[in-house]
Amino acid sequence: MVTRGSETLRAQLDAFVKYRKEHLTGDEKGEAQVFLDRLFQAFGHEGVREAGATLEMRIKKIDQKGTAFADLMWKPRCLIEMKKVGTNLKRHYRQAFDYWVQAVPDRPRYVVLSNFDEFWIYDFDQQVDEPVDRVALNDLPQRSDAFAFLFPYEERPIFRNDLVAVTREAASDVARVFKQIHGRGIPRIKAQLFTLQSVMAMFAEDIGMLPTHSFSRALDDSATGSEAYDLLFGLFREMNTPGSTPSGRYKGTPYFNGGLFAEVYPVELTTEELNDLRHACETDWSAVRPEIFGTLFEGSMDEGERHAQGAHFTSQADIAKIVGPVVVNPWREKISQAGTISELERLLIELSHYRVLDPACGSGNFLYVAYRELRRIEHEIQTLVAERRRGRHAGQQSISYVPTDHFFGIDVNPFAVEVAKVTMMLAKKLSTVELDDHQEVLPLDNLDDVIIAADALFCEWPQAHAIIGNPPYLGRRKMVAELGAEYCQRLLREHPNVAGVSDFVTYWFPLAHDHLPQGGRAGMVATKTIRENDSRKSSLDYIVDNDGTIFDAVSSQPWSGDAVVHVSLVNWAKGVDVEPKVLWLNDGQLRLEVDKISPTLRPGFDVRNAQDLRANAKPQVCFQGQTPGVTKGFVIDRNARRELTRDVQAQGAIHPFLGGREMLRDTSIGRWVIDIPDADLLKAESRYPGLMRHLASSVLPEREKAAQKEKERNEKAVKANPKAKVNKHHANFLAKWWNLSYRRSDMLDAIIPLDRYLATSRVASVNRPTVFSFVDSAIRPSDSMTVFALDDDYSFGVLSSDFHSAWVKARCSYLKGDPRYTSTTVWESFPWPQSPSQDQVGEVAKAAAAILELRQMYLDQGVPLERQYASLLRPGKNELKSLHERLTEVVRKAYGFTKSDDYLDQLFALNKNLSETAEDVRGPGAMGFRDIRLTDHKILPPIG
Repeated sequence: MVTRGSETLRAQLDAFVKYRKEHLTGDEKGEAQVFLDRLFQAFGHEGVREAGATLEMRIKKIDQKGTAFADLMWKPRCLIEMKKVGTNLKRHYRQAFDYWVQAVPDRPRYVVLSNFDEFWIYDFDQQVDEPVDRVALNDLPQRSDAFAFLFPYEERPIFRNDLVAVTREAASDVARVFKQIHGRGIPRIKAQLFTLQSVMAMFAEDIGMLPTHSFSRALDDSATGSEAYDLLFGLFREMNTPGSTPSGRYKGTPYFNGGLFAEVYPVELTTEELNDLRHACETDWSAVRPEIFGTLFEGSMDEGERHAQGAHFTSQADIAKIVGPVVVNPWREKISQAGTISELERLLIELSHYRVLDPACGSGNFLYVAYRELRRIEHEIQTLVAERRRGRHAGQQSISYVPTDHFFGIDVNPFAVEVAKVTMMLAKKLSTVELDDHQEVLPLDNLDDVIIAADALFCEWPQAHAIIGNPPYLGRRKMVAELGAEYCQRLLREHPNVAGVSDFVTYWFPLAHDHLPQGGRAGMVATKTIRENDSRKSSLDYIVDNDGTIFDAVSSQPWSGDAVVHVSLVNWAKGVDVEPKVLWLNDGQLRLEVDKISPTLRPGFDVRNAQDLRANAKPQVCFQGQTPGVTKGFVIDRNARRELTRDVQAQGAIHPFLGGREMLRDTSIGRWVIDIPDADLLKAESRYPGLMRHLASSVLPEREKAAQKEKERNEKAVKANPKAKVNKHHANFLAKWWNLSYRRSDMLDAIIPLDRYLATSRVASVNRPTVFSFVDSAIRPSDSMTVFALDDDYSFGVLSSDFHSAWVKARCSYLKGDPRYTSTTVWESFPWPQSPSQDQVGEVAKAAAAILELRQMYLDQGVPLERQYASLLRPGKNELKSLHERLTEVVRKAYGFTKSDDYLDQLFALNKNLSETAEDVRGPGAMGFRDIRLTDHKILPPIG
């Protein structure tokens, strides 16, 4: 068995490395699939396809203009994208991220970029800009722990570049220093400023802005707090002195400016504080993500103050859901439309005038991400220009078209503003390193007039082309208690249109929309209540009613910060239409393209537009039951059966017969059907003489009569119109008068090998849900039944859940007001859970088994299924109802759906996603769960 750390695994990975070196040249097109198949074999699979992965998986491009192909998709584990040998993988980060965004449902957890000689592993949910690990091909046998997600039985991988973990630990270390200093009486503002200056110094020396590790050495040389007082604050003063320090201990220290070191408040540290600060210095701060400042900001605030201001931390993955549609995508569209060098150069000039605003900027994370993304856009344009000039004038740029002073921020908390300034200062340096464009970053830009401390609800906003952010949340009923009655009265006076029980966050939406220029875009995070009632009226309704178009939104998802809350993410444009319009459901895991996104952030769709799924039709599972045609001859009662089966040969052609009404209303079977399989008259008469005599007297006259009438109608029609189309329906039945009109041989071939099959009445009732039962395969279903060649409890559970019931009600046809279950309208479009775990499948089967057990108990007492299910509509305690509620909940988990979105919305979105990626769709019984049987319940044929 191949397990992590085993000798077998080591040997197989060694063999894989050897094979790559000896047999593959690293050609992306010709050898990627061989490389991937061998990789999967080395990790213990028979191959890529045997593991359930898909090669060349179709993915819609993020601009919806065409289709891309991911080299390997193995949901929900990983996506692997191959590049030719020698490729700089850093250049393909954006492609990998875009593929990951679009790879729904069951978006893979990990994304791997490989150029045959190295692997870059990404976990975009946790870390966007940098891989969580980089593994060279030669190191693969020793580093299999980073690829634990590739094992046949998934294990937790161990990564060595988990910057989130590094950041979290660094934040904890620095916050501890702050709390100690403030806790012994140092004023908060002084403690915060010293902590922030220390963090900047630690960053600066590890990313090459501060020479010779001046800060660390000053700490190491400080035996006492008194010595640290002189050394540390001496360094800070030099960092705020224009020019380069000419001599002395801090020789070569550049001028930092930027406002952070303008004020230096010396603090004499205790021995414990010195030790904690030394420990913090041991972190490689070049690996710390700038979100450290947001985390530090929150950690340094009192709990009460943080709650009163509604401050929360936003993950970079969630920020990308705003910055991508609002800031990045418009520029990428412009790049794709630019055909000449001069058009590209005009884009650079346009980029130099582009301005972004976050009116609730907190510690600056939205501005940081927007800046980094636009610097990448700038680099992409410059690279295209250089390539089209074939290298002429393609030297490194020393001046950026994306200045930091075009990224504006407002926040009510002065310390948050200082954090945001530092965050943007670091963004400039880190972008320069990433893009290798050698721009001067010192002295740091002075952003004092760009990111300001003010209340955005009562101050003037700077002009901007894009407005982004995560405004504070606070329920209306808590606003007076936390913000004060006077403040709330001022809100009422100056923003009279935001009324009722609107959340505090709703004030930002109309302000942002009014401030946008024509063609501008905005995107904000809000509590999910923004979709509802007065909060919606004050915000999203206002946008839509005032020339705004919501074009991309996450209806609801759990918050990535500390607060236990669900949020909505809304992106809109002013005065222009944006296509496509995408609504994300199921916590952003289901992508639904719609014609319009309403302010409710719920899809207004016609479920009749759902697409058939090939996985539901091939192999065929769903059938209509047998149609006798002449019922009085083919369908017999107990007495007739007794007479006809005196002939032993006849017994093989007489079968118990079950209709939908009987399944629901009776507890035993009282009808049989004569089903002669032979298509040759002479053969049938020789095998079943008694049955043929019976059918000759009861069926043949009826078929002759119907055929004669059909002939007369045809003759009349042809006489009136020689080109008229004639019907030979009954003539065909007459030619095989001893056979059922529709025997459904394909159905029999599917169900006879099983000991039981699933069935439901084709015509249900508006007064109860669709009811499914297992039926013994010796029983023939009538055409009033819809039949499924499924015998497992898991399938029964999915079909008996509220999810399937919702689909039936939305998609079925109707007969005299009652819903009809048909394969063409209901079954073939119904999306099954795509990646349930074995445990989830087991839970569904257990919940199904409990229902079957209870139903059988009542059947044994003479209570038919119709009465059992009619009871669900009446008030009162009901065990069957409770068991069905439990079943629906475990099926929801198998789907991975949320409770906050409507069942039908999520099913429709899943159908749309699956219909666009047909190769990877999993249908009924196709997931290896056909063996999940905990019961043997079934409707049995009658005895005797």
